Amino acid sequence: MNAITTTLAGAVRGLFDRSFDPETALRLPELDARGQSNVPGLYMVGEIAGTPLIKLGLNAGVDMIDRLKDELQSAKHESADGETLDVLIVGAGSSGLGAADRCDQLGLRYVVIEQQRAAQLIRSFTKGKPLFAEPEHIELKSRLWFEECSKEELLKKWDGQIPELGLAIHEFEQVTGVRRSAGGDFTVTTDKSTYRARRVVLAIGRAGNPRKLRAPGETEHAEKISQNVADPDEWRDNDLVVFGAGDVACEAAVVLADGGNRVALVAPDREFTYPKKRNIDAVAERARAGKIDIHLSHKAVAIEDGTLKIEHVDTGEKTALRYDHIFRCIGAELPLRFFDAIGVKLERTWDVKRWVTLAVAFLVCYSIYGVKKPAWPFAPGDALAKVPHMVTFETPAIVGQAVRIDPVFWYACLYSVVMTVFGLKAYRKWGVAYNDGYQKKRYISLIVVQWSLGFIIPAIIMYWIHFKVGDNMWLGKAGNYWHAFGIELAFPLYFSMFFYDVGLFYLIFGLIATFIIIPILSIFHGKRYCTWFCGCGGLAETLGDRWRHLAPKGKVSRRWEWMNAAVMIWAFVAAGFVLARTGFGIYAGSAAFNAQGWAASALSSYGWVADFWLAAVIPVSLYPIAGGKIWCRYWCPLAKWMQLWSKWFGRLRIVSNDKCITCGECSRYCQVGIDVMGFAKNGQEFSNKNSACIHCGICVTVCPMDVLSFDNHGTGVVAITAHGKPIAPS
Repeated sequence: MNAITTTLAGAVRGLFDRSFDPETALRLPELDARGQSNVPGLYMVGEIAGTPLIKLGLNAGVDMIDRLKDELQSAKHESADGETLDVLIVGAGSSGLGAADRCDQLGLRYVVIEQQRAAQLIRSFTKGKPLFAEPEHIELKSRLWFEECSKEELLKKWDGQIPELGLAIHEFEQVTGVRRSAGGDFTVTTDKSTYRARRVVLAIGRAGNPRKLRAPGETEHAEKISQNVADPDEWRDNDLVVFGAGDVACEAAVVLADGGNRVALVAPDREFTYPKKRNIDAVAERARAGKIDIHLSHKAVAIEDGTLKIEHVDTGEKTALRYDHIFRCIGAELPLRFFDAIGVKLERTWDVKRWVTLAVAFLVCYSIYGVKKPAWPFAPGDALAKVPHMVTFETPAIVGQAVRIDPVFWYACLYSVVMTVFGLKAYRKWGVAYNDGYQKKRYISLIVVQWSLGFIIPAIIMYWIHFKVGDNMWLGKAGNYWHAFGIELAFPLYFSMFFYDVGLFYLIFGLIATFIIIPILSIFHGKRYCTWFCGCGGLAETLGDRWRHLAPKGKVSRRWEWMNAAVMIWAFVAAGFVLARTGFGIYAGSAAFNAQGWAASALSSYGWVADFWLAAVIPVSLYPIAGGKIWCRYWCPLAKWMQLWSKWFGRLRIVSNDKCITCGECSRYCQVGIDVMGFAKNGQEFSNKNSACIHCGICVTVCPMDVLSFDNHGTGVVAITAHGKPIAPS
């Protein structure tokens, strides 16, 4: 009994344990589709906006200026002194250089402010580091040269090209303030000058704000601390300390250990999570050989001359390490103070606007679903509840008799219109912009299925047939035409498929769909039903698409995915209660469905809690807050039903090659919060055997290196990447 209690207590603690959950740490600034921040006229581009790689950075800078050129060229600023800039660019990395080059081509007045040297991040790379001109299928838009080369070759080219092109770059100048005037212009102050500009573009990357150890002595002994290992050949027979547990730290520790140094690797992390498996294995191999001394779960508490004192984060035990030099390979952080000073908000910031957005979204969703249900204050008898019923039409089935159009008709029509409008937006965003045939077909499928099986067939054709035929054993009671919506949505998602005077047609089709069609589809297609066919998932993929990057990430959020298993069990048990009390409720003459007692309670409780709150009001209200897949991921019983079949017998998987650059774009846009990068960086596959993947394929689409691809394991089907390149199944 004690063992069971301990196990349960540990499981509950695990649901709330946020220790060592690095996926939740990264938040980017809140930007619109044009890259504009919440401050009008202030834009962000490059890595700070989620764009990795040198070539993509150069192109992103060019694209940003192209988006601004019309408004800048059509209304030249009426500045009497001619000193107001069209664009002030902060940062001279690849994106900043791309933007500067385009400004120069268009004849715009601009200046680039760089606190160190142009291309500083590339200068900090390890000596001889190879740079790859990826993605190969993307054409370079900038005049700045870039091909596959070494770090040194690229810097030599750019150091010659920048003055040759006459790019206006002010190096070793730091921006200290950005203030927007009432007229919309900006005053930008630096440690050397003051500028006025019509638009400001931040291209500062995420590496310009190195993290510190925050230990006493760090400033006093700064000359013995470096942010990275620029040239490992400089170090021989030294006592060196490398801080960090990521790829950069591991690679630094390995190269320094191989150079004949005595290396200690220190990090507060309890385990290696960020690095690729090959780097972890390389560190472990040298640790076994006595070349690297690993100190995980430790932090620096004092830096003295030649001695570093560290402390275990749990036990408090202190250790002294001798050092000749310290390498602080712990990455960089967003300039939060700078953002606060200029008014830039980060994603998922709980401010007044976000609370108001949630409140308005909830009221709108509750009102729509409240009229459909109906629920308070739209219950029958209320004046508002009658509004959708006031439109009538004549049917051939009941000649001369006005037939009320049910609220379900208006709801299904509105649902289809919304999915179409936002589905076309998503089609252009993921299908057209990325030239991805998979995404084009997926969004066309969602729209077509919604209009046909989600509206025209059930709400018009079957409505007409039901009233034409009348009550009968095959279709059931005429007024219960809404069973036809179950043609698209299988039980247990469409919970009422087998109840309320159901006809044999719906009963047989429902049983076949739930216990034959869905399992077979899940075996060969995983949970593609969610993103190609299902109306619930379709609304999340269309209306909810613009917020997909806000999906809850990290270990804790994934632990809560047990809830849809609970809802699935509840659905089957509740259905069993009803069927045990009423039989299948097949309409037969005057014998009507009549659930009483615990059967009625099962129907009512599931209908209100699962169907009304968990499937409709709460998840749709949360679209702007937590992305579109809250219902599908955490509560949908059909999603869990499919996942079980796919987990046990499924063949569809997403495979990875060895080209991952850990940019994080795949994980960022995953609507069900999978640590896609964690699989990709180690060349691992993932499927419903080890994740809640819904096979939307967005991670495949956004990967700039074509790392990910679909593969029907064991079927001989060749995997295809987002850009149409075949990859042999591994």
